Amino acid sequence: MTSDLIQSVLARLHDGGIVGIVDDGRDRPDVDLAAAGASLAPANLRRLRELGDGRVLVAVEPDRLDQLAIELVDSGRNGPASGRTSFAQSVALRHGREDPSSDASVVETIRALADPDREAADFRSPGHVIPLRARQGGVLRRIGHTEAATDLSRLAKLPAVAALTRLVDRSGAAVGPEAAARLLDGHDVPLVRISQIIHHRRSTEQVVFRSAEAELPTEHGAFRAIAFHDTTTGEDHLALVKGDLSGETAPLVRVHSECLTGDAFGSLRCDCGAQLAAAMRRVDAEGRGVILYMRQEGRGIGLANKLRAYQLQERGLDTVEANQHLGFAVDLRDYGVGAQILRALGLRDIRLLTNNPKKTEGFRTYGLNVVEQIPLTIEPGEHNRRYLETKRERLGHVL
Repeated sequence: MTSDLIQSVLARLHDGGIVGIVDDGRDRPDVDLAAAGASLAPANLRRLRELGDGRVLVAVEPDRLDQLAIELVDSGRNGPASGRTSFAQSVALRHGREDPSSDASVVETIRALADPDREAADFRSPGHVIPLRARQGGVLRRIGHTEAATDLSRLAKLPAVAALTRLVDRSGAAVGPEAAARLLDGHDVPLVRISQIIHHRRSTEQVVFRSAEAELPTEHGAFRAIAFHDTTTGEDHLALVKGDLSGETAPLVRVHSECLTGDAFGSLRCDCGAQLAAAMRRVDAEGRGVILYMRQEGRGIGLANKLRAYQLQERGLDTVEANQHLGFAVDLRDYGVGAQILRALGLRDIRLLTNNPKKTEGFRTYGLNVVEQIPLTIEPGEHNRRYLETKRERLGHVL
């Protein structure tokens, strides 16, 4: 179903149409409208303005902006490292149409940004078009409309440049997917979620490769440590392999998201360190299996944001409320990379050591056969009891 929707969206973009992109990586999903820059026409530029908030920006892949020497407006506050939308210097064609404010002139500039034959000398700044710099790696690196729009244009076999506008209601407020569906009813504008784009890319692109391996004796058993490099994030994930993974019975697998505070410093605010140690001992005792250590701190929000969430929990919020207060979805983890690593190790059938049914469903979605979900119970303590209760009551963990 998702694949059919993606193909329909790509065909619409390729033919010059408009699509709606739902950013569902946050607590309150909002919607942008997008059209591919290479196939943009004045009529669709006007449609974007009429359906959206009237302001049209242009998402551009970073290599193209570098090629054209178009710099960021504020590389410190709005640069890629900030996680915010990155605004670049406004531009126009140096020898464009006489009326620089006309729709035809704006479209001419946008199409020139998408034209590989155009060079830096063809543009001047300031101008009437404001580019947005997408993150390298697209939605696999940053969950945002800018990255989704450039990814979709590229997947539609067009240059990774797209016109964007915010979809708003009559009051000028951003809208979610349900309100967007009502507003767009009859306008032939399909909606696609960023999570669906991520799933499509994880399913169709090989983004990890085996980079190093060595024997690793630990206090919980001896393993073969195999590093896998993630080309989209630059991170190195680690598979601790025990024994021969081939055979008729499915091996035991634990997929563990990095938790520096729990794994390295023994934090008692969570059960992560205890879970990792227990899983390693269990796989070692079986003599066969995998501990997959994924570099996605804080369910994908990162170390600094996890500490900010801790501060909010100290003021009374639970772990779900803290993530939402910071503007994140409850769980930003994606299981596509982990599935690719497990398949690279030759696995198709696994027994998954987890309390999280969503993790089981996530790996099944990516084509792995989870023949059994095995709980990993850790005795709650004074500092993590509320955390574990929240995981059970609000995240559906089986505890």
